Amino acid sequence: MPREPVAPRVVALQLPDLPLQRVLRGRERSARGLAALLAVLEEGRVVCCTPAARAAGVRPGQSAAEALAACGRLETVVRDAAADLAALRALAEVLLGIAPAVEVVAPDALLLDAGAARLLAAGPGAGAPSAAFGPGEERLARRAVQAAVDMGYAARAVVATGRGPATALARHGRFDGAVHGVAPGGVAAAAALAGLPLAALGLAPAVAGRLAAVGVGDAGALARLPEGTLAHRFGPEGVRAARLARGEDVSPLVPHVPETLPQESLELEAPAESAEPLLFGLKRLADRVAARLAGRGLGATRLRLVLALDPRGEERIQVPLSQPSASAARWLVPVKEHLFALRLPGAVTALRLVAAEVAPVAAEQLAFGDRPEAVAALEGVLARLAVRLGDGALFAAEPVARYRPEGAYRPVPFRPRSPAGSGQARSTGAGRARSTGAGGVRPSTGMGRSFDGLGERGTADPLGVSPSNPERGSDASGQDPAGAFRPTRLLAAPEQVVAEGEGGRLTALRVGGRDRAVLALEGPERLRGEWWAGGFDRDYYRVRLDGLGDCWVYRDGADGRLWLHGFFD
Repeated sequence: MPREPVAPRVVALQLPDLPLQRVLRGRERSARGLAALLAVLEEGRVVCCTPAARAAGVRPGQSAAEALAACGRLETVVRDAAADLAALRALAEVLLGIAPAVEVVAPDALLLDAGAARLLAAGPGAGAPSAAFGPGEERLARRAVQAAVDMGYAARAVVATGRGPATALARHGRFDGAVHGVAPGGVAAAAALAGLPLAALGLAPAVAGRLAAVGVGDAGALARLPEGTLAHRFGPEGVRAARLARGEDVSPLVPHVPETLPQESLELEAPAESAEPLLFGLKRLADRVAARLAGRGLGATRLRLVLALDPRGEERIQVPLSQPSASAARWLVPVKEHLFALRLPGAVTALRLVAAEVAPVAAEQLAFGDRPEAVAALEGVLARLAVRLGDGALFAAEPVARYRPEGAYRPVPFRPRSPAGSGQARSTGAGRARSTGAGGVRPSTGMGRSFDGLGERGTADPLGVSPSNPERGSDASGQDPAGAFRPTRLLAAPEQVVAEGEGGRLTALRVGGRDRAVLALEGPERLRGEWWAGGFDRDYYRVRLDGLGDCWVYRDGADGRLWLHGFFD
């Protein structure tokens, strides 16, 4: 037998006077916006106004002329229904992080599926059980209200059975506090709805007027009427309203699916002529955009900051990020670097922050010893280097099939990996400034043999001397000393060095005009090839020098001179 539909438990989040809240939220002075003399108009009449405007005599329903007559300093704004809907959808993105489904109910409400709220019933902050709430429902409702507050809106929430009853109670119910609950079941919902006006049930004014004419003034009176009589006199709309008044609504939520990338804007109270005054507003925008991305399980890989200039024009700043992130704190470091490096062509009147490129952020399981803060610190360093040296100056070295060490890599975008498994933060490569090059990697198919079979390790010492210290150098790179070794840092151009010895033994190398004692020596490894490009023939050694550490030195087979090529940091 088919299963009977069951009315869902729903958290209805309502934003009172949303058109007014949205306007104040988009202004820098929104923190003290309640003291502003501001009213929102629709079709020439006041829809809502601030407490200060109400104290001056402005009332909802007044015409614009009447409102201005009551308060000559009143600022009026025409209601923008599309912007209000966009604000609801933006908040829905945030709430997707705490509820499996969120429905947008214009003009001022959001519905959250509370079916999985029981998962929040355990743990710290769960609170004592209440007859008005199912397990975890009160906690979910309070999280929803707090999410709205974090996004700059005042809100209240009602938990009830059914979409319609929850929405009606959130919009028209009278209760103390930001969160109210109705016990599960249609009977409890009907009792809570009984005192609401007919307008709360979504009836057209003409139908509500006809019902009032026959003595039906509230939802409780409508619920007591027989359904057949309502269908005959008021049609399907009357029947639907009566069922809603009895708490009968088994319709499922219509989940909101975000279709655009998030962006947030802010108007400044006064034009800013330098970068410092922009930081407070920038942090607010970053927090809001990050919350919207986090709710969708996404992270930004590129941000775009748009500065509106006075009197006209705009300045756009592209901010690439090293890896997908929904952390506003991580964003602010590179954004600040780009902002302070910019010479503003004029005073800034408004800010807009856009998540220009996004990617999924995979959940990760940290192990003992993992240090995610190290990755965050690395991102800050990379951001500063990229801004100060240029976008193309920072890259990772990816191995390519070439024989010459300085050409055995290609630059690719640097993407640090998150900590995983080993307890250490790993990266795809070592970030390098282009001026210093990057560690070359020889294409190899075996231990100690080059890709073309022409490179080999020898036991004889082509330098003609033996190391004064028989101890073998340790492999700081973590590679097997018996295999091919490569430095972590190559010089942009090899530097010539001079060998010094005594009694047939190598004792020091003169580097940069200073003698450095040889503490250990390993090699040689012969690399040669690329005859089509002039060819090369080199014997490479890993030499530990006093004061410099492990160095990569080669003897040129063409003239026998020695060259310092890199360092094992």
